[in-house]
Amino acid sequence: LELLAGDALLHTDFAPHNVLVNDRAYLIDWAWPTRGPAWFDVAVLLVRLIDAGHTPEDATAWATQFPAWQHASNEAVDAFTVANLRMWQEVVHADSQPWKKRLVETARKWSEYRFS
Repeated sequence: LELLAGDALLHTDFAPHNVLVNDRAYLIDWAWPTRGPAWFDVAVLLVRLIDAGHTPEDATAWATQFPAWQHASNEAVDAFTVANLRMWQEVVHADSQPWKKRLVETARKWSEYRFS
């Protein structure tokens, strides 16, 4: 748990309908706000980029522009990767809607890339 601890305010739910974009981007629907390390939201969005069709390599390259991601330890990102996959597996176990199943596969794809 200490690997995922921090004081940054995190949104943690970058579903497409939670990000409104016009001349600026707005995060709405703060249903899962929490505190944690600043890189955490970058990791959550990275998984969503993969879900949107980006390769894990490209999504990881995108993430490197953020100083918080640059300073995240490999051990902490690995812990997130495992926890994220397990979370989506539990979500699907309770409610197997197709988009949730897709996110399990996306989290698995990220995990396979991360641990290859």
